[in-house]
Amino acid sequence: MYQFLRRLLAVLGLMFCCLLSRADASNLTKADIERMVDYFYVVGEVLPDLPVYPLFVKDTGGADAKPELKAYVFESVDFAPARGYSGKPINLLIIMDVSGNFLKIRLLDHREPLFLDSAGNLKLERFASQYKGLSPRHTVEIGPYNDPGLRDEQVAHLKGVQQGTISVKAINRAILQSAAAVATPTNTNAAAYKDTKDIRDTKPDTKPDTKTDTKSDVKSDTKPSFTAEESRPSAAVKPVADSSESRAVSEKKSGTEDSNSVTVPGSQSPTARTLSAKAVDEPGTTTGTTSDDMRSAQALSTAAPSATVVAAVRDADVRVSSSDMQDWISAWQSRSGHIGMLLGGLVALSIALIAQKRFSVRPRRMRRLRTLFLLFTVGFIGWTAQGQLTIVNITAAIESLSSDGDLSFFLNDPMTVILWVFVGLTLLVWGRGTFCGWLCPFGALQELISLLANALGRRQRRLRAALDARLKWIKYLILAALMVSLYASPPMAEWLVEVEPFKTAISLYFVRDWPYLAWAIFCLLLSVFVYRGYCRYLCPLGAALASLGFLRVWSWIPRRSECGAPCQTCRHRCEYQAITPAGKIDYQECFQCLDCVSIYQDTQRCFPLIKLEKKTARPA
Repeated sequence: MYQFLRRLLAVLGLMFCCLLSRADASNLTKADIERMVDYFYVVGEVLPDLPVYPLFVKDTGGADAKPELKAYVFESVDFAPARGYSGKPINLLIIMDVSGNFLKIRLLDHREPLFLDSAGNLKLERFASQYKGLSPRHTVEIGPYNDPGLRDEQVAHLKGVQQGTISVKAINRAILQSAAAVATPTNTNAAAYKDTKDIRDTKPDTKPDTKTDTKSDVKSDTKPSFTAEESRPSAAVKPVADSSESRAVSEKKSGTEDSNSVTVPGSQSPTARTLSAKAVDEPGTTTGTTSDDMRSAQALSTAAPSATVVAAVRDADVRVSSSDMQDWISAWQSRSGHIGMLLGGLVALSIALIAQKRFSVRPRRMRRLRTLFLLFTVGFIGWTAQGQLTIVNITAAIESLSSDGDLSFFLNDPMTVILWVFVGLTLLVWGRGTFCGWLCPFGALQELISLLANALGRRQRRLRAALDARLKWIKYLILAALMVSLYASPPMAEWLVEVEPFKTAISLYFVRDWPYLAWAIFCLLLSVFVYRGYCRYLCPLGAALASLGFLRVWSWIPRRSECGAPCQTCRHRCEYQAITPAGKIDYQECFQCLDCVSIYQDTQRCFPLIKLEKKTARPA
């Protein structure tokens, strides 16, 4: 009954979060933008149908000089909420000039678990800064972290981030897709050009010039009123972002902070979030601009983008979408050696588990082979191939699916995909033990430490059955708290996932701030005193897999009628205390070590076999 309630609680928690979890939306206001550009630009009103702000620079050449439209600024999450390893969108502030070139890329918000500290955040910021000077027409190729980073007018090779493949590819998608959506215009309104002359032709050139200027001369002597509608970029193709959602975000962003600006009717000013603004690369500041100055910029703000922009974005979406597929295909191809070794290890493990009696008939040989496989799990799957599965994989999937996303972001990590497919299949056959007992690098590291302690004469303490049963509830409570916090308090969820020391010990090779390092070392040293104590009592991933134990269709461990009554050998020798006094296997707590299968066929340790052998050896 307790096992059923335990599984039911965890599954209901997963369903609850899938139904209620929501993705965060962007929330920058005009005042935030002004601070973030260090007041170098004059920020216009947000466009009515796109959440984009035009940026002007006042010409200081004369008193009658008119502000000149220089660039557009927007948040990537409004157009391309690309999801990283955490399953949550990565948000960037993008400043793009009227020729379609990136002037500034700034990381605003992310929840990537390996890069939440200051050092990790700096790595992602440095990666994003490499897009300065590029445009949507570039073919971007992300190399290793030590890539030289060469570029020309067509192709840009960027330096990747070590252990951040999924994260940097999400940043790449966010930048290119959102830039294409902004550079691709809304429905062109011919009336918007009636007061201008020398407007550039919007048909794409066969040979785009990246240095094309987009200035136009003002024809009318009057000063038509400046509105956000008239600062919209325009061209001859239909936008990706011309949707009701984008218009809603645009209306949300428009506000009434500046009395010198014309406000879009019906807009609301949201509460600005606190942001640590950084200056853009262009030095200098701009003095206040009057309403007349802003209105005089009307003709410039309505000028069509240059032929470079149009040519760049004509097939940008198709190219970006196809590059997504090429990205994960190339990721799999580049790791073909690792994939081959992993598949070989999984095949060997499957053969051993299918032929479990033959594999475990000789206890000493089985222990040696198991130790070798644990070393393979730690050394190759964990530290070399970075294949440590984690509860973050589950929370990321929940976050993505509950926000109308998908799981395609996992495809950039072949190790994770292959292992989860294998774990899902074996969960139906053998239960959680295949992963927890054989394929978890941190769990394998704990067991190796326990074996080393045993070799040095230190035996682990066996807890009382009642205490052991109570302690095993802790991991389910952690899992339930984590699932609920995904919706109720996302910051708490990010804190709770740190109960897993996998990131510190496996993904970051123990190179991390001291509190995380101390926790990881504590969990490992715990296995010196209690056999795999973290796995049995604290691991939320183990709890999640155990909760799905009802999917298992086979009770694969052989049993005899004498097991439990009178024989208690297996129960007393099970290091995981996963066998009840009645001799029944608790598969939710079984780690598939095969010790009991070895005892089952050992004439020196199995009581029914010993008794049978004595009978056959008795003289007539």
